[in-house]
Amino acid sequence: MKNLKLITLALILGVSINARGQATATDSAHTKSIFFNAGLQYVSNLTYAGRRDASSVPILLPTFTIVSKQGFFIGGAAYFDLNGSNSGTEGISVTPGYVFSFDEKKEFGGSLSATKYFITNSSPIILSSFNATADATLYYNPARIVKITLGGSYRFGKDSHDDIVNNLELSKEIALYKTGATKTDGLKIAPTATLYSGTQSFIETYYTQSQVQRAVTNPGAPGSAGILGIPGTGTAATPPSQTIINQTDTQEKQQEVKKYNLLALSASMPVTYSVNKIQFSLTPYFIKPLNQVNYNNASPNGVYFLFTGGASVTF
Repeated sequence: MKNLKLITLALILGVSINARGQATATDSAHTKSIFFNAGLQYVSNLTYAGRRDASSVPILLPTFTIVSKQGFFIGGAAYFDLNGSNSGTEGISVTPGYVFSFDEKKEFGGSLSATKYFITNSSPIILSSFNATADATLYYNPARIVKITLGGSYRFGKDSHDDIVNNLELSKEIALYKTGATKTDGLKIAPTATLYSGTQSFIETYYTQSQVQRAVTNPGAPGSAGILGIPGTGTAATPPSQTIINQTDTQEKQQEVKKYNLLALSASMPVTYSVNKIQFSLTPYFIKPLNQVNYNNASPNGVYFLFTGGASVTF
């Protein structure tokens, strides 16, 4: 039987959304050297690489990002859990990074970033076990037909071992209608499929068997009494003897195991509406975890649903 240790579980929000926001904002503000983006997101169930903690709660995520025309940015996010009477501030994160492209059409590019988390250890959100992450993505979007994104994240844990998470994403941006003088505003959808993989750490219980020798004492046979009590006329008692037998000894042991596995499949449909400098977004997610550990013979690999929604403004 295997017990899952608290390990890497890749944020659906966080750095990946920041990087995309930066790239979009850079496209729309060529005349400014520095601009700002402020946003507020609601996350119905914060997850990491398709994993969710049993204590997961909805999250309110205010963000603020400063971006340079050259693609450098620094962003911050605060985490408020919406857990009824136990709601409260769980901490913040800070993310410096760089968004780049290799061609003028921006069909081939990527991002580099690092995030430092300042989350309380007692927090119910899954990021409380994180110390920091280092993230990188590469994308290729030939002729704007289908965008292929490959990402990698190295996660530094607080009390557990470090882990690696990778993701492969296919997405297609579709403009339902365009507005504005430059036709850059309007309503868009972006059907997206994502495959997550990464390392998982387990405490594995196993059993060993060995043959050990054991001495068994055989009782001796009693002697008979002498005839009419005359000494020397009875039968002497047989002394006890020992027999050596083989016995199977079973011992329970535990060891830590780390494996690289497929973690989850995700299907999502980001919907955005942009008008002037404001953008509204709503994204439903269907996620199927893979290779999770079974607890008490339960099935943890069923599909679950979550969504994010919010708004941001660039100035």
